[in-house]
Amino acid sequence: MNLVIADDESLVRAALTSMIKEMEAAWSIAGEAANGEELLELVAEHKPDIAIVDLRMPKMDGLEAIRAGKALSPLTKWIILSGFSDFAYAQQALKLGVSDYLLKPVAQAELEKTLLNLYKDNKEYIRLLNQQFENHLSALCNGLASLRYEERDSMFFRGRFAGWIFVLDAPHPANRVSALECEFYEELRRIADRHLAYGMNAAVLSLPSGKIAAAAAWDPEKGRSGEESVSRFFGKVKEAAEKRRNPEMMMTVLKTDECAGFEAMNRQLQQLMQWTELRALFGIGRHVAYSEAARVAGDPEKLKASRLLSAIAEHVQNRMHLQVQHAIGSLETLLEASPLAEQPCIRQAARLFIRYTIGLELPGQAPASETIEALRKFGERLLREAKEPVPANLADQVIQYIEQRYMDDMGIGQIAGELNVSAAYLSTLFHKKTGVTFVKYLTRIRMYKAKELLLNTNLQIKQVAERVGYYSTRHFTKLFTEMFGCYPSEIRKIEQNRFPRE
Repeated sequence: MNLVIADDESLVRAALTSMIKEMEAAWSIAGEAANGEELLELVAEHKPDIAIVDLRMPKMDGLEAIRAGKALSPLTKWIILSGFSDFAYAQQALKLGVSDYLLKPVAQAELEKTLLNLYKDNKEYIRLLNQQFENHLSALCNGLASLRYEERDSMFFRGRFAGWIFVLDAPHPANRVSALECEFYEELRRIADRHLAYGMNAAVLSLPSGKIAAAAAWDPEKGRSGEESVSRFFGKVKEAAEKRRNPEMMMTVLKTDECAGFEAMNRQLQQLMQWTELRALFGIGRHVAYSEAARVAGDPEKLKASRLLSAIAEHVQNRMHLQVQHAIGSLETLLEASPLAEQPCIRQAARLFIRYTIGLELPGQAPASETIEALRKFGERLLREAKEPVPANLADQVIQYIEQRYMDDMGIGQIAGELNVSAAYLSTLFHKKTGVTFVKYLTRIRMYKAKELLLNTNLQIKQVAERVGYYSTRHFTKLFTEMFGCYPSEIRKIEQNRFPRE
């Protein structure tokens, strides 16, 4: 998208050019003019998408130039920039069809907002803004950023939010399950890209546990179009999840309520992440609302039973056969003292869970004792047939992987697949080893590498960001500022002041 800038003050033109170049949108400045006549020459030559015009210029003032320029380039949108809030001029500008009237000195945020409003229906621009939203949302959900620098009128405060967590179960080796999750993740990204619209944002992200999540937000102040776009987005997401329901796999979806602001949604997302084990008893393959999950979690016996069933499935997938037998023993002890196994719906949910997680078919009306015996024999068979044990140094392997390939796009699920263990198990091991989540550790490594490049090279900030794995300079800057308390552009000066050269 091309712009031209017309102002008789060279410093103003330079400031506007600098602001626009720092924006991440694909704006291209076709030319600068110092008076109305030069502006008309640029408009005739470039037919720009937008012209930013000073009101008072030599040879031909802004209003006169706009009147002539509209005939030369009918599709150009015009923005008046003036040091005078003169009502009469504003009236004339409105009659000419000027899109906006900005007062000098204009702030970058105000200018960017104006450009956004002019191109709110431009798909490329909407996609760029959504990428910024997704980057920030992912950083917030993973504890890499906070809302302290966010303006109170931003989408993260005033928007309505909803989030879904997806859990895919299949009686396959961990690397095969990981590959299926990656396929689903890519499908969700395609759905999000196709359903972006003005007034809403959609994101697909990986949570600290390695689980895939989709989130969307809309601005209630911009009418119902954003909410309707979000509804269509989640409708397509639901279709994609239900396609995973077949004899070979099952997809369970845990959904937040509609929440006012990001923080309310994030609290529910983090809680649902802890409740994914409950699918063993509330029914695998279902779409479960936050309120229903909370009711099941409020029953201590159901919570413990679902965690033991989940532990059995997790240990089977990660080839930890002795732990399988220990979890089966604990489940037997619980069921002997609890009426849970007498409830038909509980038995049915548990049978489905066992079938879709470890591949064991159980009789339809089998009592608890027969179920436990079948699980025990299954575990003993796995123990006899065991081949390669799980390596003891998995967390060390992840650390080595990060240090060698920190600049690559990676996630805990991808690495877990390569190591043939589940993402949840690897995430837990890594957190025990390092004291932080995988995403936080990766970000920390990237930021220290970036600081090293900033201090020891003359690379530009954009180049440094790309060297450490970020293709959004704005996202990189936010993460760097959160970690070091200053902008990347300031770090060289700060270090020079701390350690002056002799």
